[in-house]
Amino acid sequence: MSFGYYTNTTVGQVGDKKLIANENLNLDIKMLTIVKVRRFLSYSTKPKFTTRTLLDVLEERGFTPDVTEKVLMEDYDYMRGKSGKGSAAAGLDAAQTRLQVGAAMDTVDGASSTTLMIKKVDYNQLNDKNIKKELLTKLTPNKEMLFCVTQIVYNSSPVTLSSKALTGGSVSAWIYEIFRCSLSGNTKREMRFTVPKDKILAYGLEKIKTAEGNISFDGEGDDSCKTLEELAEEIKQNQVYLDSLKTFPGSSRCNLLEALREIVPDKDALTLLEETLDEEMTECPQSKVVSEFMDLLRKASSKDPKEINDQRDAVHRLVIAMDSLPDGAAARLTACSNKTLTVLQQLVSRLMRDGQVSLPESLLVSLQEEGLRWAAELLRLTDQDLKKLRAEWDRPDFPPEMLLELVCFVVQGLNKLMQP
Repeated sequence: MSFGYYTNTTVGQVGDKKLIANENLNLDIKMLTIVKVRRFLSYSTKPKFTTRTLLDVLEERGFTPDVTEKVLMEDYDYMRGKSGKGSAAAGLDAAQTRLQVGAAMDTVDGASSTTLMIKKVDYNQLNDKNIKKELLTKLTPNKEMLFCVTQIVYNSSPVTLSSKALTGGSVSAWIYEIFRCSLSGNTKREMRFTVPKDKILAYGLEKIKTAEGNISFDGEGDDSCKTLEELAEEIKQNQVYLDSLKTFPGSSRCNLLEALREIVPDKDALTLLEETLDEEMTECPQSKVVSEFMDLLRKASSKDPKEINDQRDAVHRLVIAMDSLPDGAAARLTACSNKTLTVLQQLVSRLMRDGQVSLPESLLVSLQEEGLRWAAELLRLTDQDLKKLRAEWDRPDFPPEMLLELVCFVVQGLNKLMQP
């Protein structure tokens, strides 16, 4: 079991929709850190942490709001078994859970007991405080919103995480399995490591408003609980952002696609590419594959300034969507054969046209060979399936509707690059 899977599961158990799982064990999140979030499609993308806190941009020096700390969960431990027939879910009663998780399970994930602590800052005490406009301007790009960290959850003692795959490799019909190594293919593995105490497992954000030079806070609405008909309409509307990919010369499109296939398996390189495109290519990225991609993009771009902007915006949006997908998902989609990519595009087109997709089992088997059955299962969800999936979803910060829209967006973009 990975650290990210453990933190996402923990957030799911807590049930607080404002909490976001921390998937990076080395990320040290300070209270009131300023965070940038971009609005993409109809959702918010993953947060980007700055080196500044909200206190750094206050005109008033030395002010510190009140912070409270309390126990969130006592003696929290976790175990989950997964088989091809279903799963024995983990609760807080570890003894009973272990009775359910036996040798019949394909995989068993577990975590030792700890007490979870939560720390919250009284951010309302910052309302109407004056800010340093010039400093805030440097932190506020036109395309991003500003948030700050207002709560953190951490473990009060070391936690040992373990994972054992007995037969492994089967892809669950429930798409949330892609968040926990189901994309890695058939394998037998056993893993065990200890997370030190006081590591941040989750954090909460509040949106900052800075009208008239003062600080105030504004809550974000819930993006989830859309019907498939609504999602199909949004997917149809989103494809316009990718139209400019078709204006690249045919050979250049193929070259860009091949370059993406080299970059995407490396999550750090993909993130660097997204950041490089976001910086409007003013600096040379410290990565050979990213630099080569940027050179290809420059050579392939139109001579017309307006068309150049549209082309680069389309590429940037495609890369943002890839970078926003769970680890492994974008790599599978990008690496698939042109034949499989065409099949996935046909499914997306049917979803946009009919609001629902049906497909034969034989097609699922062929997609399984390329590790993409999960994508087909996602695309053929019904409203009833979507409702059930929401109930079992382990990522409150990443609703299943967002996963569906991102997958459709990436498939559409890759398909446009594939066309000769």
